[in-house]
Formats: sequence, C-alpha cells, structure tokens
Amino acid sequence: MTKYQIKWQNGSMKTATFESHLATIEKQGYCIIENAIEPELLLEMTETVERLEAELDVQPRGNRAEGFATKRMYNLLGKDRAFWKLPTHANVLPFAESLLDNECLLSGTTCMNIGPGEVHQGLHSDDGLVSVQRPRAPFMVTSIWALTDFTEENGATRIVPGSHKFDHEPRKGEKVKFVAAEMPAGSVLIVNGGTWHCGGANTTDLDWRLGLSVQYCQGWMRQQQNQYYSLTPEQVREMPERLAALCGFTLYKGIMGHIDGSSPGRFVGAGEVAEVAYAAMRTKNGVAEDS
Repeated sequence: MTKYQIKWQNGSMKTATFESHLATIEKQGYCIIENAIEPELLLEMTETVERLEAELDVQPRGNRAEGFATKRMYNLLGKDRAFWKLPTHANVLPFAESLLDNECLLSGTTCMNIGPGEVHQGLHSDDGLVSVQRPRAPFMVTSIWALTDFTEENGATRIVPGSHKFDHEPRKGEKVKFVAAEMPAGSVLIVNGGTWHCGGANTTDLDWRLGLSVQYCQGWMRQQQNQYYSLTPEQVREMPERLAALCGFTLYKGIMGHIDGSSPGRFVGAGEVAEVAYAAMRTKNGVAEDS
C-alpha cells in the first residue's frame, strides 16, 4: 500500500462486496454498483452540470463519437471544484487501484448528457489505442456515474459482456451481442478498459440521460485529457494530496515525470505533492537513504 492509497471510510463498500464486484469484472468485463453515490452528492453534481451547461452554452459537437444530440464537457476538475470529489470517491477509486495499480492516474473527467433522438456510438474499448496484443491486463478503467436513470430507451451504455477477453478490437460491420447497462440514478458502472462498449441511442421524446465519466489509466501512460494545462497552479496547490497525485503532479515510482529533478507538484509550489526524482537512490554520507 502506498501513502496515496485510499482508506475505506464509514459508509463505503464492505470488503466482501468489493471482492465480489472485482470477480464480476474479471468474468464479464464490467460491474454495476447501485447506491454508490450519496444523495447529496448526486444532487450537487446534477445542479453543477445544469449550471455549467447554461454558463458555457454547451452544445452538441456534431460527430458520431461525441454525438449529434449529446452535450459534452471535458476536463471537469478545472471547471468546478465540486467535481474534485469524484476521482477519489471511496466506492470507486479502489477499483482503479486494484485493476491498474496504486499509482494510477486520472485520465479524464467527462460529462455526457445524451438528448432525445441521439444515435448510438460505435462500439470501442477505451484502451484500444494501446498496441499490445489482446487479451491483456487493463490499461484503463472507466467509471460511469449515473446522475439520472439509465434505461435502454434513453441511451444506457451498451456493453459486450466478456469482450475484454476478445483477441481483437471491434471491426466495422462485425455483429456482436450487447446489453444495455441499465441502472438507477446514483449507480456507477465500472468498466475494464478492454471491454467493448458505447453510448446507447436515445429513442425517447423528452428524456435526457445524464452521466459522468471518471477514467483512470496506468501511471506511466499519457492521460487522455491534459491535466497540466486544464488546471491552474493555484488549483493544484489547493487540491487534496491524493487528487493532485491522480492528476499527475507526483512522480511515478519516484522517477517518471520530473522537471529538472522535481515533481510537477514541486514545480508549481504544491507542497503536499513535492517530490525529488530518484530520492530513494540518493546517498547521505556515502550510505543510500533507503538501505
């Protein structure tokens, strides 16, 4: 256990339940955790998204990947500090730490508000750009937070059970069986990065499907969303230590990611994540400090 690993808190998941969910992910590539989000957090997230969509005049981006009737926002941590509560949530982060490692990174935070008339995305795996032969250990873990009910009709995530064990990425025209990851508001869907999935089609007339994606990757990988430029030094200095580490302001294994021998956190003056590269290998009076 590293100093950054989250501790189970009052009201968080029991160990036996956590292990059962991990077994489900190993078997089918995903699991659904109902009642994972506290009611007050659910309300705060919903209100924050509604306010930001209005303030930023968020509109559909008009392509198949991002949607023709879907409002998307990226890099949420820099948009409102309410979102800072998500990546380290005690019912979610331990899955990323277990499936990746304790020094995993936050790859991205995205809001996906799927509107009526939206078509389904194409099936994909989130670590599909990794040029390592499948099946493989996960390089990414995605958590999808249901802020409204997810139903088959309003665009619940489509997912192909067991596809994390397939030996290839989805192929154009390939026919596969998928299921709709239906879940009530307050649930979280945890997905192995190799599992095929996509946003579903919203065939309703009025029902918007609001979800948040909090995505993690291996600590040595490049993050999908650039945390260094989307966050200000002031924000990093005021972040909780674990969150700043997830964003990449510490050093991976004490070495990777330094700037002239210092962690990005030290570079921007964030004392709690200030590290010196190769610290464990430095000597004092000729004796290695870690010996």
